[in-house]
Amino acid sequence: MKKAATTTLLFLLFQIGFSQTWFDIGLKGGIGTSFMYNAQIFDDQAIVHKFKPGYTFGGKLGFNFIQEHQITFDVMKTTYQQGFTYKPEGWTGSSDAERTYTFGGLDMLLMYRSNRNGTYFEVGPQWSTYSTVEYSDTGGDFVSPNEISDLVTKSNFGMALGFGGYIFGTDNFGVTTGFRLTYMFNDMATEAGNAANFPILKPVGKFDPTHNLGALFVIEINYDFGYLVSSNCGQRTKLFVF
Repeated sequence: MKKAATTTLLFLLFQIGFSQTWFDIGLKGGIGTSFMYNAQIFDDQAIVHKFKPGYTFGGKLGFNFIQEHQITFDVMKTTYQQGFTYKPEGWTGSSDAERTYTFGGLDMLLMYRSNRNGTYFEVGPQWSTYSTVEYSDTGGDFVSPNEISDLVTKSNFGMALGFGGYIFGTDNFGVTTGFRLTYMFNDMATEAGNAANFPILKPVGKFDPTHNLGALFVIEINYDFGYLVSSNCGQRTKLFVF
């Protein structure tokens, strides 16, 4: 009798815990900008940030549990730029010189998402790799004899935070839009980059770490699949937000 009661209890707990458990896959993309923060830029104002566009696209796999909670894994191909304007020593141009860094690579994110009343909030760690790094400067070449890729780390670790809402969809299909903010914890510069005083590229006898901040407008297209346990009536209550 005791064994039967234990089995029944476990079965009921399984039903309660997994009656609204399912997976979803999705495509997503975004457009936005970034901001490479370095204290020296604000200390002497010799170089001024100029915002440049960036974009990202990729996919996600989500594990949903108890309707309002979700864990997602995103893999995104991202390209972003950071521009600066400045006046090099002896500069005679009618306008300031402009320096532009371009980064391309993969972002991998493991996010917790809370879905409530047609909106969502998400937070989690992000790991980024930089497979492409480019540099242009109308004020001169301040990188040689190094390559620009020698000055920048190959990967970085940070945190992402997002929020948004449901637009339209059906029981197992939905479209959402929102915003995602990111902050990278590691210094973007390598040892050679610190020696060159990246991204200022002006020797002052010291260096400060450079942390990238990003802001993106994101759109997602999601499709649910793989329900582990159906509800008693054989249908799942409509999911309004992912």
